[in-house]
Amino acid sequence: MNLTAPAPRAGRIGPILLNPGYGPKQVISFLFVTCVSVSLMEFANVMTPLILGQQLHLAPTKQGLLAGSLGAVQQIGTMIFIMAGGALADTVGRRMTLIWMLLGLFFCILAYPFVSSILLLFVLRFLWGVAFSGYASAPAIAIDIPQERSRGKFNAIVLLTPWLAASGFVLVSSRWPAWFKSLGYGPHAALVCTFGLAALLPLIGIFTTLAFLNVKSAPQAPKASLSVLGHAGQIFAKIKEVLAYARVNRTYGVSLFIGTVARTDTLIIGSFLGLWVVNAGRVGGVEAVVAIKTAGVIAAIRFVTKVVCAPLFGIINDKVSRTTLMLVSLGLMTGAFWFFGLITNALGVMMMVGAFLLGIAESAEAIASQTLLAQEAPAHLRGSSMGVYSFLGTGSLMAISLTGGYLFDKVGFSSPLVMEGVLHFIVLVIALWMLRKGGAPA
Repeated sequence: MNLTAPAPRAGRIGPILLNPGYGPKQVISFLFVTCVSVSLMEFANVMTPLILGQQLHLAPTKQGLLAGSLGAVQQIGTMIFIMAGGALADTVGRRMTLIWMLLGLFFCILAYPFVSSILLLFVLRFLWGVAFSGYASAPAIAIDIPQERSRGKFNAIVLLTPWLAASGFVLVSSRWPAWFKSLGYGPHAALVCTFGLAALLPLIGIFTTLAFLNVKSAPQAPKASLSVLGHAGQIFAKIKEVLAYARVNRTYGVSLFIGTVARTDTLIIGSFLGLWVVNAGRVGGVEAVVAIKTAGVIAAIRFVTKVVCAPLFGIINDKVSRTTLMLVSLGLMTGAFWFFGLITNALGVMMMVGAFLLGIAESAEAIASQTLLAQEAPAHLRGSSMGVYSFLGTGSLMAISLTGGYLFDKVGFSSPLVMEGVLHFIVLVIALWMLRKGGAPA
């Protein structure tokens, strides 16, 4: 009698073909967890200017460098653990790494409105960075799920869904402080209630991960130990293998190198775009809780544009050279960030136009960068590849955030975004040189 279990069948969602062992339940659960993670990150970015101005009573001319320094400290926390997070996704398992992240975000969100000093704010942002390093597991799952010929379309959904969720969440949550204030709550009580509501999201995410996210094709975890130290040898071996493969596969090496800027846009926008709006309103006599609502609208426009453009770039990504689309997206990002150097009124229509252009460019870059790396990464190094990719980006993020904060205070509110455009242009030139030297694929 044959007792061998039948091989799991390949699933599909519409035109998207999934690898064996995956179906709608796993996909929907995974998408929900990514929605929670991205929404919370954007929520914290939108609310931070309110903490700096209302909670800590800092002058606008002192907030830029502080915001940049906070971003740098957060990235230090991520950089220290991001490669371990990616390697643990390949050893301990995808689900455990996601739960670690969500639990950390839950405690950080609860603590945020009780920060009473700059030192405590730095500590909190460092811990936030440590927690978010677990997100390295999410791109690994996104690589596991689809078949190669559907990778672009699936990545479009993976990016579209969290962007749509985040746009709605920041649009609504940016109004919570003013709403609670209208109900008679004081400024601090309104902040506590706002962050308390947001803290429900990671708890729901943890339940969803445990109950529904059965990642069947992820590596099975050794049950003896779940600690980083218990798997230190495996972690370093994985990282060494990634670096060795990058030396022999030029396109894979370039896809890792793109990580130096592929995440910097999120930091610069999150740290300085809302801060620009709030401080510009403050200079013009607009109350902070009102300016925060405007920042929420700008964030929503950016996210909705990403949602609209994601399916288009996902389809294109499966039909043209992914290397070519990656290079085009770098050019789009350069132009979008340089556009902000032309804006003189942060509360005006031109800011909405800039958010629209950013949404297009970010959509193209996010899909192109992830699918190119997914295409080139060996199956057994997917989590580790994302960890190294994120680590390379984190190192540049620290320098960029500090420089951006200095420029914000000393040069002008828009200067960090213009600087980001310059950075993308430099990376575009270097990537072209690397591919020309090694021979770009068709």
